[in-house]
Amino acid sequence: MNEIISILKKYFNEEDIITLNKNLDKKQRSIIINEKYFAKVGKNTDELFFNNLVREIKLYKNNNNNIILPRILDSLVTNEYCVMILEKINGKTLSNQRNNYNSHLSNIKRIEIAKNVLNIRNIKINYKLEKNYNRKEKLDKYLEKSKPYLSKITYNKIVSLYNILSLEPSNIVIAHGDLILTNIMIDKNTIKFIDWEYISYKPEFYDLTCFLMFSRVHHSLDILDKLNIDKKEVYIDSVILCLKEIQNLSKLYGKIDNNIINKNIERWKKELNYILKEF
Repeated sequence: MNEIISILKKYFNEEDIITLNKNLDKKQRSIIINEKYFAKVGKNTDELFFNNLVREIKLYKNNNNNIILPRILDSLVTNEYCVMILEKINGKTLSNQRNNYNSHLSNIKRIEIAKNVLNIRNIKINYKLEKNYNRKEKLDKYLEKSKPYLSKITYNKIVSLYNILSLEPSNIVIAHGDLILTNIMIDKNTIKFIDWEYISYKPEFYDLTCFLMFSRVHHSLDILDKLNIDKKEVYIDSVILCLKEIQNLSKLYGKIDNNIINKNIERWKKELNYILKEF
């Protein structure tokens, strides 16, 4: 840890570093931010988690001139810890809550962001990513878990479309993997995508689907006609995403306010039914 501390001292004061260390005692990672810099430190208590952080460092280093990514200034990886120092982005995320669903963006801005999202596939990586995304497996898993929360009509509609929804994607590309509003920032009209721990190969419109589905409360795919893409692929991924979010929310019963869970599940059910009408 001494090597990590030495790097942090170049960018942060002692009080910030003490706070980071206290947080690391309780969590696998900790972050600190000041006026100029952002630091993320992770400890190797879980191999998959730690490897994701190391890959994120490699991604930034290999794309340091890509304007849609944060700029990395320093980093270090040891057997026990890793640290990355990024240039602070002087902007705000589109939301500070995962389940906000409303970016308050104009359609013009949403289209601009969507076009940037489609360019994510062009980023450079110098390490291996697994190509193991399987739509059928995802559909089966999420449909089973979300079934208790779906109407009989909705469930039967999905079953009737099963062969279409389980089709393997026509193209697999590099994807952010979790492109919700909390991971998108705008800095002086420059769009930045942050937190790349889940970078992977996904269907070519997976990231776009994720962004759009979280960007409006209802009818979130309303700008698809403005983009020159295969809408059917987006609809398939959207159905699977809706089912995924419903089953994820259902796991929170008894842990947070049930009224909040019910409200969010209803939102995803409405979007799901809206999308199913498009098939």
